[in-house]
Amino acid sequence: MELRQLVRGRVDWPDIERVVSELADRYDRDEMRVRFLDADNWLSTPMVVDDDLFVKVITRQNTLVHTLFTTGRNLGAFSAGTEGFFERHETPYEMARHELDATRKVRELGVNAPEPVEAFSVGDLGVLVLEYLPDFRPLDDLDRDAVAALAPSLFETLRTVHDAGLAHGDLRAENVLVCDGDLYVIDATNVSGDGRESARSYDLASAL
Repeated sequence: MELRQLVRGRVDWPDIERVVSELADRYDRDEMRVRFLDADNWLSTPMVVDDDLFVKVITRQNTLVHTLFTTGRNLGAFSAGTEGFFERHETPYEMARHELDATRKVRELGVNAPEPVEAFSVGDLGVLVLEYLPDFRPLDDLDRDAVAALAPSLFETLRTVHDAGLAHGDLRAENVLVCDGDLYVIDATNVSGDGRESARSYDLASAL
């Protein structure tokens, strides 16, 4: 557990205070209620602000861990006879900006995703702000029958994304949320343009 915490890193409290102060200024809020999520997230520190904003705080350590994950995934692709198609991010802000842009793209296709608000930096931290979905459950929290009932919607979502020439790249059960009976996708990863065909195959294999 201690090694896991070391690898994941943490955001020091003074940095959290700076982020919250910046959020208060940006959204003109005199008081803000911040709730940290107990999530097994290696790539950010997630928190909910006033029950309407979902905020990810990304550190340089998170960027490093993302690079390590990306290298491992590309090695896996190479071992399967395919060129690596995952791209890494150089900075915490770049990570935040990519997720914001990816979320906008899938929403423009009519795919359910939290409404993107903005991405910005506070010092060397990247900050991503999205709509908070209050009553969601990740797909892996549902029983087999519920997942089976939602499977057609998941593959229809993938078809919409793929037909637009895009790919998700990190389709895992925890990145598919169910809210009011509808599927929402989150956390699309950075896929190279010339590797999208392989990434689409990866999406389908992950969905299966």
